[in-house]
Amino acid sequence: MSNWGRGKTQESSEADLEAQNDQHLNDLHSKISQLRSVTTDIYQDSRGQNSLLDSTSNTFDSFKTSLSNTSTRFARSVQSGKGPGRIQLGIVVAFVLLFFLYKFSSTRGGSP
Repeated sequence: MSNWGRGKTQESSEADLEAQNDQHLNDLHSKISQLRSVTTDIYQDSRGQNSLLDSTSNTFDSFKTSLSNTSTRFARSVQSGKGPGRIQLGIVVAFVLLFFLYKFSSTRGGSP
């Protein structure tokens, strides 16, 4: 009769251990799912950032080409000695001088 009681205790202990193992497996599965979700989010975010960087790089390349072409045309216009080129050069120089005067006056404590 004592063997029957001991067998019942051993079976309940095994059932408890099995239940704990199942709970640990469920917890592990939940953590793995969360990790997979975070990993997927990081991957999607990095792809989005790479796309943004590529787009920004292309925009700056386009701007560089446009600025280079504009400066080449401006230099050609000024070198030709015709009136509009000289006027444009005068306007650019005037704006640069005004900018430096503004910056100089604001660094000396003057009101901007």
